[in-house]
Amino acid sequence: MERTGINGMNLVIILPTYNERENIEILLDALHKKAKNIAHYTCYFLVVDDFSPDGTGKIIRAYQKTHKDTYLLEKKKEGLGKAILRGMEYAVDTLHADFILQMDCDLSHDPDRISAFIQELDSGADFVVGSRYIKGGSIPSNWGIHRKIFSVVGNAIVRFGLGYSHVHDWTGGFRAYAVKYYFKLKDQMEAYGGYVFQIAFLHKAIQMGAQVVEVPIHFTDRKFGHSKIAPAEYIKNVLLYVGMNGSFGKFLMVGGFGFVINAGLLVVFREWIGLPPTIANLIGAAAAIFSNFNLNNIWTFKDKKINSFGMYVAKLAQFYGTSLSGVVLIQTGTIALGMKLFGDSQYFIYFLVGTGLLLIWNYTVYSKVIWKKK
Repeated sequence: MERTGINGMNLVIILPTYNERENIEILLDALHKKAKNIAHYTCYFLVVDDFSPDGTGKIIRAYQKTHKDTYLLEKKKEGLGKAILRGMEYAVDTLHADFILQMDCDLSHDPDRISAFIQELDSGADFVVGSRYIKGGSIPSNWGIHRKIFSVVGNAIVRFGLGYSHVHDWTGGFRAYAVKYYFKLKDQMEAYGGYVFQIAFLHKAIQMGAQVVEVPIHFTDRKFGHSKIAPAEYIKNVLLYVGMNGSFGKFLMVGGFGFVINAGLLVVFREWIGLPPTIANLIGAAAAIFSNFNLNNIWTFKDKKINSFGMYVAKLAQFYGTSLSGVVLIQTGTIALGMKLFGDSQYFIYFLVGTGLLLIWNYTVYSKVIWKKK
């Protein structure tokens, strides 16, 4: 297919579907109406269907008879990520896309907001994200409080866990981007078949230099059909991705290893040698801090790794100073306060509470002071 857009700009709108027969034609009609007002792009509409048993594909084939700019790509169900990746490949290789816009097919994304995406692309942006969590955006008011908390907290875990707090909405599927990110990331993205694809693609694009622009969107509940997300599996995959790819996740793993060292020595010096819990904790903490510093330096913050010997010694001393102050004031202080109020029989519970508070302190200081951006 030859490029036909004004200035050679083609915009392919990818619509992944599975059992969306009630929604897809309504959405396509709205998108076609909207496309008439997009002056600088030729728009193509690519439905990527996983052989929906409800007949979604049949509806699209009938729709194509009167809409030659609408395409259908069908394959067996392999997950949302695989479907989007197939759509990207077809959009680039067959439809010669310059930009790709993807959105959900359950009518939760408003086609009228496409104008805001186009405006940002015309202003030079190459990655635009529809955000529910910035001023002007929203999640459904009729959601139960537990679902609202799940949505907000889930995005916060990704946002801060990956260390890119300037981006507010990581899990949504309403976004537009230049095709260069497909070329850069297509091989890496083969590993992500499910919903975590959305997080991984955005994360890796940012690492490749994408300057993300967010536009506010109002997310609404679907009227027909039901959600395809399996919550337990999705949560597991999100936490695993953040844990393996984000500085906070790595920090937690390093801290977990340090926790084992600290807790083990606390018990040894308390139970076997008979030292007071506060003293035993300080000994364990000193060993854990040394381990944490080195593991954080070579893994968690490897992009800001301390290499020179002189800087290593200086930062190690600074690390011990900030860590020990947190151990003494926060962790050991919590143990001491618990012993004073409730006795020392539950000293390990006080240790756990103090460790949780210390965790927040340590990550803030380590990322902002010890391994601050150069």
